[in-house]
Amino acid sequence: MMLTAAIIKGVTVLKNAALEPEIPALAAFLNQCGAKIEGAGTSVIKITGTGGKLLKSSGRKIETIPDRIEAGSFLILSALLGNPIEIKNCEPEHLDVVIDAVENTGAKIIKGKNWLKIWRSQSLKSVNIKTREYPGFPTDLQAPFLVLTTQTNGDSFIFETVFEGRLNYVEELVRMGARITVCDTHRVIVHGPSKLRGREIESSDIRAGLAFIIAAMIASGESEIRNIYQIDRGYENIEKKLNSLGASIKRIKE
Repeated sequence: MMLTAAIIKGVTVLKNAALEPEIPALAAFLNQCGAKIEGAGTSVIKITGTGGKLLKSSGRKIETIPDRIEAGSFLILSALLGNPIEIKNCEPEHLDVVIDAVENTGAKIIKGKNWLKIWRSQSLKSVNIKTREYPGFPTDLQAPFLVLTTQTNGDSFIFETVFEGRLNYVEELVRMGARITVCDTHRVIVHGPSKLRGREIESSDIRAGLAFIIAAMIASGESEIRNIYQIDRGYENIEKKLNSLGASIKRIKE
């Protein structure tokens, strides 16, 4: 809507607009190219259209903001590993709620301007989360965080409020040994800690796929994850990055 409104005639006002940091980042670039967009990053965005005049992007440069979901995924994974992990080229301000949730498990986190360093706690504590639109806890990090709660001490309550069917992957984790009570399609209780076992898994979507990789890393034995094109859509060279942390992951071409 913002892209379209930028080049049509008249003034468009978007109410209840998304607040994700990707929105003001896009608006800033479009404004550099001649658009007139105000309020991006708030719930009301005002766009004055060019009346059909094309925006001029030739010679313009934009630096894509860091992927907060990938950074958040590594942040959650780091809370499960023994050695401290440093995540570089990220934007900690975009992950405030996730950082708080991971810290509540007992993990220690130090924030820099564009980096995070995480230490695993000797005794992980259970945490309740409820997914929300930004700046709340991201639904895209719900699955990786649920895997983390399988290793915490006590019961964790996970409430998915954004997407239908986003908890369908839980059945696969139960087959791996996780102890999870399904309350309904939106809520589960994770009873930790559980000893996970490796098995063959079919990746159903991007985020569940990464959750399965994390679960396989902490499980005993070997796991085989299929349908990995789903994971590749959201995580570039994921096995290379995780192997650099000490994982043992091999991509199999069929």
